[in-house]
Amino acid sequence: MPKIAILLLAAGQGARLGGYPKGLLMKDGVPLLSRFWLEASQLQPCEAITVLGFYADRLRPLALQYSKTITNDQPERGQSSSVRIGLAALQSNYEYLLIGLVDQPQITLRELQALMTHAEHVRGQVRAIVPCYQGQRGNPVVLTRSAVEAVLATPNQGCREWLDQNPDHVLFIDMPHESYIRDVDTMTDLEYENLSMSHS
Repeated sequence: MPKIAILLLAAGQGARLGGYPKGLLMKDGVPLLSRFWLEASQLQPCEAITVLGFYADRLRPLALQYSKTITNDQPERGQSSSVRIGLAALQSNYEYLLIGLVDQPQITLRELQALMTHAEHVRGQVRAIVPCYQGQRGNPVVLTRSAVEAVLATPNQGCREWLDQNPDHVLFIDMPHESYIRDVDTMTDLEYENLSMSHS
């Protein structure tokens, strides 16, 4: 089993949900932040980090049950800034990094294992795995350690920019279901995914 580090991005503002932390959205009575880590922890990561930003004080107690936390003090700068903060915080001797988003309720252990299986099949041939569905790029993504180091080597660069600039090093793989492209941005998405807002 390869050494896997896992980074969960949970720093967003949830502006289109009226300003609500997506990590606290409930599915089947469980917050999305907890759901992700309950699934991802089954990969037995050598390191687990949750990047917080907006609503850090509300999400930190939950995140600390499963992972280390790090806070983006300027989350308004966007997701790429949270990614870089998370990448820079990694300390383990990992082989692969899996980067997940807190607002993907359909991502389970099955989807994560499928990504890691593909990563192992192409070990040494590519430096990143990006899931796609019907031509649309999705998440989570998997990076090798060398890819992470390459991203960090260029100031202010995010993973997306590196992936765009290095397509020869990336395996864009078609997946058989929509889980990888479904995220939660609007009230319509809440209804589609059968989510509710916690009153805690």
